[in-house]
Amino acid sequence: MRASNKLRDSSAMPQNDMKNTMIGIGLSPNAAWDDVILAASVLATPWRWFRGGFVRALEEWFKRYFAAKSAIAFDSGRSSEYAILKAINISPSDEVLVQAFTCVAVPNSVLWAGGKPIYVDVDKTGNIDVADLEKKITPKTKAIIVQHTFGIAASIEKIQTIAKEHRLILIEDCAHSLGATVAGKKLGSF
Repeated sequence: MRASNKLRDSSAMPQNDMKNTMIGIGLSPNAAWDDVILAASVLATPWRWFRGGFVRALEEWFKRYFAAKSAIAFDSGRSSEYAILKAINISPSDEVLVQAFTCVAVPNSVLWAGGKPIYVDVDKTGNIDVADLEKKITPKTKAIIVQHTFGIAASIEKIQTIAKEHRLILIEDCAHSLGATVAGKKLGSF
């Protein structure tokens, strides 16, 4: 079963159920057999790689899915986070708030971009704790990276409000949560 089929709208779910609804976290992606067959067929026909089209098709799918003006594919999440941080001109004096329970790729992207990662405690869901987030904001804070751990949505509406109040850039890491929604709005669009 695909991860997107397992994710539910957190606004329609009681909080207790939300805490118990997680996607698989094995060392391989959540893939259906049709995904495996497609990947194998592409790998087995390298001449198709040079004709392209796969990356453009992926970017077009994301543009339609998020009703976005553009979508740019990267080789990894860490590369895309690095590019985002460089695009917002993170400097050595800038702090970027990241949740303490995260993949090493997240703080490394901040470091590679030249910023300083500041760790924020997590709540019972494994997501960024809103109260600790507010405590960690300083005049040097420029951005917040929020991941939705194991497909469980962070308190994104509250985090978005905090980011707006402090004029911070909000970056959503949706590696675990593609397809999930909060109050009918897709994660990754906040």
